[in-house]
Amino acid sequence: MQAGIEAESKGRELVTFLVLAVLIWPVIACAVVGAYGLGFWLYFMLVRLPGPS
Repeated sequence: MQAGIEAESKGRELVTFLVLAVLIWPVIACAVVGAYGLGFWLYFMLVRLPGPS
């Protein structure tokens, strides 16, 4: 009885890890990098004058 519960728990843990590692964290990483790039771009659009300096 105990071994079946332990095996089911390990299987659920593996599935949770794979979902986090393959789906969630890459999306979060891309969102963070994209937000940083967008913020940097908007900052320079507001601070710097267009055209040659």
